[in-house]
Amino acid sequence: MPYTDHSEVVTAFVEMAYQNGWVLTNFDWPKWAQTKEASRLRDNERALSRATSDQLAKLLTVCIRQDRFVEGALLGAFESGLILRIVRRAAELLNADQVN
Repeated sequence: MPYTDHSEVVTAFVEMAYQNGWVLTNFDWPKWAQTKEASRLRDNERALSRATSDQLAKLLTVCIRQDRFVEGALLGAFESGLILRIVRRAAELLNADQVN
């Protein structure tokens, strides 16, 4: 039976996301993942480019937590560029906060 084996980079990324509060607790991520907001952020690069830090955390939570139930989901998010787009948007928000 095939399985996904995360690289050290992916494992470190997931650990960092948990340690820095990017993976939300007390959040109904399966329900939110089915919303129009989640679909828009996941599928529309323009929408993601305007996402708030809360929306980014929700999306990362879905990507990371879903992998526990759907093997390969996180790898798919990396391969599609979704994780990279989330990280880039987070960096933009961080830079904007530092300027202000």
